[in-house]
Amino acid sequence: MSGSILKATVFSMLAMCLLPYRTHAQCSPEPTTVVQGTAFWESPDGPAAGAKVIVQGDFSIVSAITDREGRFRITNLDPGTYTIEATYFGLYAEQTITVDAGTVVQVALQLKPPVLKESPNL
Repeated sequence: MSGSILKATVFSMLAMCLLPYRTHAQCSPEPTTVVQGTAFWESPDGPAAGAKVIVQGDFSIVSAITDREGRFRITNLDPGTYTIEATYFGLYAEQTITVDAGTVVQVALQLKPPVLKESPNL
């Protein structure tokens, strides 16, 4: 009797250890979504190296710093609508983008001084 219980226990433990590997092999990976682009000054020929890029959605905020050519790359975003901003020493750029699963979204962000809104005199 104890021999059959031991065999059943060993078999159950072995099955539990192998089940995640079998399940993982059957699942296809989710498509990778990429947002990439360039932050630049007045012309696309003037890259903004070191600019901070923030991608903000309903439930997430992701940031990156541009490389020496002003390029950035952010991966694994969920599908949805995002606001993407770039800042660098008081200069600013903003766009709204829509991300679909498995796509690569290209963004060009031209950094400019922020537009100041006038407040009404009270």
